[in-house]
Amino acid sequence: MERMGKQGGLVLGAAALLAGCAGGQTGGVPIACPTPAILADAADLTRHRPGPVRDLTTLEFDARLAGLRGGCRAGRRDRAVEMDLSPSFTVERGAAAQGRVVDLPWTVAVVDDRTEEPIGRPQRFVERVVFGPNQIRAEIEGRRVTITLPATGERRVQDYRVLVFFQLTEEELALNRRRGPR
Repeated sequence: MERMGKQGGLVLGAAALLAGCAGGQTGGVPIACPTPAILADAADLTRHRPGPVRDLTTLEFDARLAGLRGGCRAGRRDRAVEMDLSPSFTVERGAAAQGRVVDLPWTVAVVDDRTEEPIGRPQRFVERVVFGPNQIRAEIEGRRVTITLPATGERRVQDYRVLVFFQLTEEELALNRRRGPR
């Protein structure tokens, strides 16, 4: 996985998630939650039909990670925190779409907030979007995933950052970087 820096690479979609985390409690004590974020360079997924032309006539779909929802609770004998996380997506079908189904590949990765090094393996998912007849735009809530973070020893929950992003090809990532955040 490419190293993920803080320098403008994050769009914090965390307000709703952090509000949910403050409410999680064990024995009346609030549960700390790691900082969740949408990785800005990989917040958009634009797919075109294969070929040399990249314009509206070859656009299959254009998707965005629109936000994050969730919360935290105590886990495993209060030695871990379980974080529930659910992304939301907006998707538009393009003129070159083949059918009414779009699969969105997305990832959740945990990194050390101090060193920015990945912790464990990223979790990969595919969210299926089914468009109705004559529907060209959809807003959906993705599946809820649970991430267990150890909260003992040298590492505290605040030392983690949870990143959510689309799985992109090098060409798709280059497009996102050329056009910038939308």
